Amino acid sequence: MRKYFIFFLLIVFLALAIPLQAQINVSKNDSSHSGVTISGELGAYGELYSISGQEKRRPSSTGRIFFRPVLNLFGLLQIPFDFLISTEGSSARQSINQFGLNPKWGWGSAHIGDFNEDYSQLILNGIKIRGGGVNLTPGIFRLSAAAGFTQRSVPGGAQDGSFKRFLFAAKLGIGKENNSFFDLIFLKAKDDINSLEQGIKSITLFNPNGNDVLIIGNLYTIRWSTSSLGGDLKIELSRDNGKTFETIETNAPNIGFYNWTVNGPATFQALLRITSNADSTIKDISDFTFTIGTGAEPKTGNYSKNKLINPNAVTPQENLVVGTKGRINFYKNKLTLTFEGGVSAYTRDLRAKALNLDSISVPSIATNIFLPRTSSNFDYAVISHLKLNFTSFNAQIGYKRIGPGYNSLGLGYLQNDKSELSIMTGFRVQKFSVSLSYINQTDNLLKQKLFTTSRNIYTASINGAVTKFWTLGIFTNILNMGNDSNNDTSRIDFGNTVIGTSQNFIIGQKSFLRTITFNYTNQSSVNNSLLIKNNNNSISTINLGLNFILSSKINAALNGGLIHSEMLDTISTNTQNYALSFNYRSPQNHISAGLNLSASILEAHSAIRSSVNTKYSPTKSEDFVLTISYLNSNGSAFSSSSFSEFITSLSYTHHF
Repeated sequence: MRKYFIFFLLIVFLALAIPLQAQINVSKNDSSHSGVTISGELGAYGELYSISGQEKRRPSSTGRIFFRPVLNLFGLLQIPFDFLISTEGSSARQSINQFGLNPKWGWGSAHIGDFNEDYSQLILNGIKIRGGGVNLTPGIFRLSAAAGFTQRSVPGGAQDGSFKRFLFAAKLGIGKENNSFFDLIFLKAKDDINSLEQGIKSITLFNPNGNDVLIIGNLYTIRWSTSSLGGDLKIELSRDNGKTFETIETNAPNIGFYNWTVNGPATFQALLRITSNADSTIKDISDFTFTIGTGAEPKTGNYSKNKLINPNAVTPQENLVVGTKGRINFYKNKLTLTFEGGVSAYTRDLRAKALNLDSISVPSIATNIFLPRTSSNFDYAVISHLKLNFTSFNAQIGYKRIGPGYNSLGLGYLQNDKSELSIMTGFRVQKFSVSLSYINQTDNLLKQKLFTTSRNIYTASINGAVTKFWTLGIFTNILNMGNDSNNDTSRIDFGNTVIGTSQNFIIGQKSFLRTITFNYTNQSSVNNSLLIKNNNNSISTINLGLNFILSSKINAALNGGLIHSEMLDTISTNTQNYALSFNYRSPQNHISAGLNLSASILEAHSAIRSSVNTKYSPTKSEDFVLTISYLNSNGSAFSSSSFSEFITSLSYTHHF
């Protein structure tokens, strides 16, 4: 991968140097350009956060500094910069800090640092690349390349862990983006196996891990897991917060559990320790103390969830994708054909054994690019749409197929094993526009599953002006989902229907009450599965909104809504929602402020939120923004716990 990166940096340097030199020469003979200018913004953001009643959902304090200048050279070359430094830094799975240099000129652009590229929704789209990129469009030709790291190495389990990954992508094509074009796309991504320690030997104690209550004389099951570790284990107990230990079992089989009859004496400072007999340095101990006693209710602690991590579950991956994307316009863009597709080779675990290719003649250059392994799979994907465009009528038919083995590590998200046929049309009838669509989706494309699930989705909508002061919208959505199972226990038979309307009334431009909005939606679903009886659900939502002008400086909005739910033919609930907001703007626009109050009430449960947002602009180039938000939740339909949450933030931005 390093050779791709070095080659790529050379391309970026040439792409920057050549047009810059040419444009400087041009500017010497063109007095219409104003020379070198710089614009953009810089600023800072600070936030304080607190919560009581439950675990916090964000850092207690956050600080960010940003700097986004744009250098303009003679009106011919623009060089935007993007810098973001945050106290969150590397606290998330991937770094939040940003650095980017993105020069642009008439027939191209380049990237250095952090950037995003959109080559195709099947190949490269929606991920951040830390490296370099270039896009050149001289004449009708299209050349693009991107290289860099898309994720860093993070120790952890399958959900949180990741290997360091390098990606190289290139695109070569002909044509214009806003007209007919054709592109060939190449992508190679590979994880660095050495970026994480391999075959980590570990012990993870699940229970007791803290806040447990064990009753003397009862049988208790100690639970743990191990990774890359064999042999028996030693189980020990401390009753004095780890100062001394007594042995429970010297040679416990490494099977993940051990049944122990709890013995005294009682203690509030108990800890459990499990150690490998083969290597005494490999051990784990309870994260928090637990209780051993009598006369109390036994309890399982709530800290076990913090230990459900297998450091070997994350696997190093490799991916090669070759594809195409294009558009062909006919009859002055009245008829348009768009298409994109890709063929992928994907290895889920680079540690898997390589396939024996001696029996077939495979060039070494091919295996150097991608070496198939026992965890590799190969598949393809294609998306195509044929569109008909007229002033008062349009229609489209589309087809999508993404094989179950198709993967691209250049995408933020991809749902594979999916086939879709779509038909859509829209037309106008006097002052109304009508839209109709039908989508059919199926899975099990390679027949590797027992049953095939299909979805049929129908939508229709009408929007238009009934009178000069009244606009109307009506819509419906129908979903039918099922599979081809003849067994009642595994058969899927689900239906969902949504109907609704939106009304907007304009009272007058000079009246106290300016507009009235009314919305109604009903969603009803039925599940005819044998295992879920009487599963008929219905949700009706009504919202009414009023907009007022209190003065030339102040406007207000009042909204109220009711949600009526009926579930399983037995549960009926009503949720009330209210919102009131005021907005103020000074005559010179130096100060603007907003006050928002909202409440949601469900039987005995309620949630009340209030927020104030104030913006002060002493000059046209400076903005101070203060935001204060408070939320008080008095439980919910699913939890009796209550909590209060407070967030305040202050930001400063200077425009230049």
